Amino acid sequence: MESVTIKRKCFICDKEVQDGIDVLGKFICEECQKRLINLSPFDKNYDFYRQKMIDIWEDYMKDVGYENWV
Repeated sequence: MESVTIKRKCFICDKEVQDGIDVLGKFICEECQKRLINLSPFDKNYDFYRQKMIDIWEDYMKDVGYENWV
C-alpha cells in the first residue's frame, strides 16, 4: 500500500509542506517555526512575524465570539 503525503499551506510563508504545527487553528511550517523561535526584536523581519502571530490570535478570538479582547 502506498503512503499518502498530505501537504498543507503555511499561514506565514504560504509554502505547501508536510511538516509543521497548528497554532490556534492555523498551520505553521517547521521552517517558520524555527524562524519564530530564533527571532530577535532587532531582526528586520520581526514586525512581519509579529503581525502574523497577531493575525492568528485575532482570528481565533473572532471565532470564539469575543470581539473586544484588547
